[in-house]
Amino acid sequence: MTTTTRDASRLSANEAAVAAMLSAEPELIDILPALEAVPGMAKDIILVSGPLMPWQDYTGCQRLAVVGAVVFEGLAATEAEADGLLRSGAIRLASCHEHGGVGSLTGVCSASMPVLVVRDRLSGRTATCRMNEGPGTRALTFGSQGPAVNGNLARIRDQVAPALAQILRESPIPLLPIMAQALAMGDELHGRQTAAGLLFRNAVLERLLHLPGNAPETAALLPYLDTAEFHFLHVAMAAAKVIADTAVSIPGSSIVTGMAMNEKEFAVRVSGVPGQWFRAPLPPISGFPGRIMPPWTRADLGYSGGDSLIMETLGLGGAAAAAAPALSPVSIGTPAQMMELTSSLYAVASSEHPTLRIPALGGRGVPWGMDAAAIAGHRLVPPVHIGATLRNGGLAGAIYFTPPLQPFIDAVEHLQSIA
Repeated sequence: MTTTTRDASRLSANEAAVAAMLSAEPELIDILPALEAVPGMAKDIILVSGPLMPWQDYTGCQRLAVVGAVVFEGLAATEAEADGLLRSGAIRLASCHEHGGVGSLTGVCSASMPVLVVRDRLSGRTATCRMNEGPGTRALTFGSQGPAVNGNLARIRDQVAPALAQILRESPIPLLPIMAQALAMGDELHGRQTAAGLLFRNAVLERLLHLPGNAPETAALLPYLDTAEFHFLHVAMAAAKVIADTAVSIPGSSIVTGMAMNEKEFAVRVSGVPGQWFRAPLPPISGFPGRIMPPWTRADLGYSGGDSLIMETLGLGGAAAAAAPALSPVSIGTPAQMMELTSSLYAVASSEHPTLRIPALGGRGVPWGMDAAAIAGHRLVPPVHIGATLRNGGLAGAIYFTPPLQPFIDAVEHLQSIA
């Protein structure tokens, strides 16, 4: 196959992948225990974000969160006992992505934890993401442990999730309209979810008012909706996973269908090579722009992993920085520089989304259908807005992170080798 023919074939495959992603209509339909909603989940499995590593390679936030989840689940009484069970294989690790879902930061989820269930209305495809833990800098998602963390997890599992699930089962919530309106109101749908959270809260309250029969218990639900600033991020992540998965397994396509991190590696997936991660070590965290809350410094930070890069996979988050000038203190720089950044990414995108639009760019759609071949050719990687976590657990602020280029190059070379 000549280079010209191969390129033409790739572009045709990419058009099919982009069309598939545009066809998706994600809606939030339910909240269920992970054991009931996550394909292949078991009581002895702990899910984590990013490509899977051997247990002994986890040394930071993800390790802390996994151990915390084992204790919370009642599978071990102490951290030492949990570590022993994980070393022996009696408790297994698994990747959220391999089980049809995504996880924020550490991504840790155990069998009893409630997950948001998002379904594509047209295909019936579903994806999951564990519910956000609410306000504060100490959460299992950030690698924190202890009675307060476990008490909050239990409250969400036993009170918040059942109340919200009852509402969703009566009336699912379409998500693209919320995402489009939030972009117009200054969110980029990763580092900033302020407008989306309020829109989502209003959608829930409207359904609550019109719910027939017995209304759910709202004593825990309403404060959760009022204070969990980033609760919609987890909803949006599951929606993005549903959308990206529609483009998986299109032969010859170089459209990016996943970007993710464990605590040591960044990894990429492309449509034409389903199920394979292309990995590279993460660069030093200290050199990226951002804002760290006192008394912490950059020397205290450590990567915690994260599947939330699924947002940048779809041209949102850091890739849509122009939509969220309020994030300039933790992004690339000034609002003008954020506009330049997003504008530059149209060179590596196959299209623009017809309804997810950015007012600051004259209403242009977000860069849609990130092309690994174009990213490699232009040496331009979509940047990420992500939480800054502490090596010993906890959230310390936010950073602007540029992933390494090499996984995109490797993915394209592999795709060419099997053409």
